[in-house]
Amino acid sequence: MKTLIKDSLNFKSLSFIKELIPKKSIVSSFLLYSGALACGLAKDERYVTSHTGKHRIYEFWSCVLDDPRRVSDNVKYIYNMLTKVSPRELENLFIALQKDSGDSPDFYVRSAYFFLLNQISGSGSISSGKMDLKNFNPISLHTLQNFKINNFHLSYENDGEFLEILNKKDSDFLLLPVGEYSHNLFERGKNKGPETTTVYHKQLFQSLVDIDKKWVIVYKKHLEVFELYKHYNTFMVDKYGKRTIKKDKCEDIIIANF
Repeated sequence: MKTLIKDSLNFKSLSFIKELIPKKSIVSSFLLYSGALACGLAKDERYVTSHTGKHRIYEFWSCVLDDPRRVSDNVKYIYNMLTKVSPRELENLFIALQKDSGDSPDFYVRSAYFFLLNQISGSGSISSGKMDLKNFNPISLHTLQNFKINNFHLSYENDGEFLEILNKKDSDFLLLPVGEYSHNLFERGKNKGPETTTVYHKQLFQSLVDIDKKWVIVYKKHLEVFELYKHYNTFMVDKYGKRTIKKDKCEDIIIANF
C-alpha cells in the first residue's frame, strides 16, 4: 500500500499477511515507522495498536491522527521557507536539521520537520543521508492533509524495551516488521537516529520462542533468517507481493508460529 512516509524497507508482504491474520483480529504491532503493514491491516478490518519506543515517531503519528491538516500546513510553510535559502546555506541547514529538528516547542512543527525530512531524504531517514528538496513530491502533502484511518491506535513504550512487553499485550496476534537482519556487531552503545530502533535478532528469536501468543515476523531477505527460524513456518514473497518458493526471487520473509 501507499505509505504516508517513505521507508527504505518497502515491504511487499501485506497481502500475504492478510491471509495469515483474519479480519476482526486484534493485533499488536511493534517497531512503528512508516506503518505500512500496521495501517494496511487496520484499513482492512483488523484492530491494530502500533507500539514504538521512539518519541519522535510517536509524536509524529499522534499529530497526524489528531490533525493532519495542521501538520500539512506547517510542512508547506517550512518547505516554502527552505526554497528561499541559497544552495550552500541549505546544505549546512540540512546537516543541522538532521542533528536536531525537534527543538521547536510546538509538536505540530516538530512533526512537520519529521515529515519533510523524511520526504526529501533519499532513503526516508530523517537523521542521515543526502537531502534534496527536489525529492519532495507535492502529492505527499495532499496525502498527509487528507490522511484518515480507523482501527489504528498508538502506544508509546520505553525505548528498546519492546522485547519485555511482547507477551503482556492483550491481542490475538503480534506483528513484528523487523526488516533488515544484521549481526549487531559494534551496535551496542552506538548513537542511533531518533527514527531507528536497534533489534538484537538472537534476543528477539529467544523471546518469541517463549511466547504463547500467535506471532508474525517480517524480514527482508537474508539467508541467516532461514536458518534461525528453520523450525517455524516460513514463507517468501517476491517484489510483486506474490508467494514464491524461489529464494532468488524473494523480497520479504514472513515467519509465523502457527
